[in-house]
Amino acid sequence: MNDMIQSIIQMAAGGGNPMNLVQKYLNSQNPNDPKVAQARRMIFGKSAGELEQTGRNLLREAGTTPEEILSGLGIHF
Repeated sequence: MNDMIQSIIQMAAGGGNPMNLVQKYLNSQNPNDPKVAQARRMIFGKSAGELEQTGRNLLREAGTTPEEILSGLGIHF
């Protein structure tokens, strides 16, 4: 699994705030990359609830749920 994604999941599961890690990662990327710009627009300036809803919507479009993703990673809530 991607180390970045694993770190975010571990931080979130442990009650931490993974947004600092995400921001640090995005700031280290090419600011002219359209995917980086899109990620910034989707993430920054949103509340935790808005981010959760965005994530759930993206996963629903992909035909899965957060619970299925976490279960596949061996994380059970």
